[in-house]
Amino acid sequence: MMNKKGSLNLSIQMIVIVVIAFVVLGLGLGFVRTQFTSVSDTSEQVQKQIEQQVLDDLRRGNQKLSFPTDELVLETGEDTVQSIGVKNTKDGSLTLRMAFYVKNNVGFEKFTSEVNFPFTTVSDVSTNSKIIWNSDPQEFPPGESRVIPVTITAPDKIGTYLYKIVIEDQDGGVFDERTFFIKTT
Repeated sequence: MMNKKGSLNLSIQMIVIVVIAFVVLGLGLGFVRTQFTSVSDTSEQVQKQIEQQVLDDLRRGNQKLSFPTDELVLETGEDTVQSIGVKNTKDGSLTLRMAFYVKNNVGFEKFTSEVNFPFTTVSDVSTNSKIIWNSDPQEFPPGESRVIPVTITAPDKIGTYLYKIVIEDQDGGVFDERTFFIKTT
């Protein structure tokens, strides 16, 4: 009779331990879900603040092109979304198109949006990168500022790479341009 009672106590203890384990697991999963939601919300808020800062820079400085940094530090192959501001500083409407270039062993070479772009650097390193943006011509009324999102995939080799943003007018002339670096680790 003693063995059955001991075995019953052991079974009840095991059930209590399993129930406690499930409760702790549920609480842990709820905590992790809340943290990921919080990080996602914070990331969206930061992106909106950067877009607003880019627009404010364009309005205050009467610049034609605004990019939030001179250097992006990324892991090899990492994606980043950047906000690029463009403002029509002319008195009439303009049709503008954004283009991206990377410095390779022969000069600056133009990207095609959404296409993985292989290139060889000045120091003979073969790598590739990708940039995704709206490459269609866009109509800008006089004085209009606009933020254009761009996804940049860092080169897949460690190094520092020189990129160039060029805003072209409808005649293919340069409305404005800016260089920036991507440093991969």
